[in-house]
Amino acid sequence: MRKLSQLPAPPEKGLLGHVYFLKKGNIHRQMMEWQRDYGSLYRLRAGLKKALVITDVDLIREILKARPHDFRRISNIEAVFEEAGMNGVFSSEGENWKFRRRIVEGALQPGQLERFHPHMQSITARFSERLDTLTSVPQGVSLTDEFRRYTADITTMLAFGKDMNLTGSSDNPVSSALQSVFPVLHRRCRSPFPLWRLYRSPEDKAFDEGLGRIKATLAGLIEEQRRIIAVGDVSTPENFLQAMVFQQREHRMLTDQDIIANALTLLLAGEDTTANTLAWTVYLLSHHPEAEQELIREIEQYNDGGPLPWPLPSFPWMNAVMKESMRLKPVAPQIYLEPMRDTRIGDVEVSKGTPLFLALHAGTLDEAYFTDAQRFDPSRWVKREGATTNALFPFGGGARMCPGRSLALTEIKMALHAIYSRYNIIPMQDPETVQERFAFTMAPQNLRATIIRR
Repeated sequence: MRKLSQLPAPPEKGLLGHVYFLKKGNIHRQMMEWQRDYGSLYRLRAGLKKALVITDVDLIREILKARPHDFRRISNIEAVFEEAGMNGVFSSEGENWKFRRRIVEGALQPGQLERFHPHMQSITARFSERLDTLTSVPQGVSLTDEFRRYTADITTMLAFGKDMNLTGSSDNPVSSALQSVFPVLHRRCRSPFPLWRLYRSPEDKAFDEGLGRIKATLAGLIEEQRRIIAVGDVSTPENFLQAMVFQQREHRMLTDQDIIANALTLLLAGEDTTANTLAWTVYLLSHHPEAEQELIREIEQYNDGGPLPWPLPSFPWMNAVMKESMRLKPVAPQIYLEPMRDTRIGDVEVSKGTPLFLALHAGTLDEAYFTDAQRFDPSRWVKREGATTNALFPFGGGARMCPGRSLALTEIKMALHAIYSRYNIIPMQDPETVQERFAFTMAPQNLRATIIRR
């Protein structure tokens, strides 16, 4: 057995240890570089705290399965989200999490998604119309921004019963406000000291303003759903807010602030992760024309000019493209946990509360799990050769696996069908100039393209 202090560690930089590196937007890549030098278990220091980095796929899988009984998110995450009034199903723990999880899962069950599908078809049709207008933009468009409009429309409709029509508008105030929220939350969760409580930077002020706008919007939507329930014959909740209002009648401890926190969690998770996955998928396809053409051929076999019906066609090649994209460009490459009691991880003794940095993407480029791992090759999933799902954690794992995975996969399929049934996407930059930026989710930077109608 080894103690944490006996593990190797990269060179520190300054009095705060490795905080300088942890603040960088490419820390997920840095940790994989350190793995090559220091092994699958090594330590970092953030101020007075020592942390354990875990890149061993088997150990990561064991830890994810042991949640929520043996491991939880690092306590700093729950504290930061609580302070921001956003402690929903993502950040909550214990009985609080169990209660929120039941409500969120109920809103995302396959039966609920089937009832919601006509709304998804309408939003996807509007997304296609938006793509038509963008074909006349010679300077190109930000694909990530366009996907955020689409995913935000779907998420707000499902969650709030409100069509925000962000796809059809020239401005996207909800999405722009959300973009000021995620990076700040990520920075605060990784910070060894709560400096924002002493000094409000311009970024902190933008965070407060954006969060305030979103909360005010949600408060109005809650009242709107209360009126709909009061005057109508609503026996079964038709959206997430209605489900929460019904729950509030039974559980007086559930406040409007709790409803807003859970709605914010759904909005943040539903918009950003799916939009980034779509952006990375289109990015990879645009630089691999053979895979792109195979997807177009598959879509043409089922293309009646409208959005996909329910149930969605199987699309084996599209499924393979999605898996391969999530392998090479996972939007959630890391997760931060801590043990709830003294334990052992591998051959290392770990004390209760020790920060654990799990590199969920550790196996994605490992030749032990994927043949020619650096290559974008969707056929590996069709042939079922040179690939294993055991090393993929795109939605986490265990009891706390992402409850929105079915919705996300449905959105991605419908969007890819809408794009590749009519359009060609032409990248406006070399592949190496598109950078990865990690702030809770991994987003592409500098990704612009022109859209051409076929």
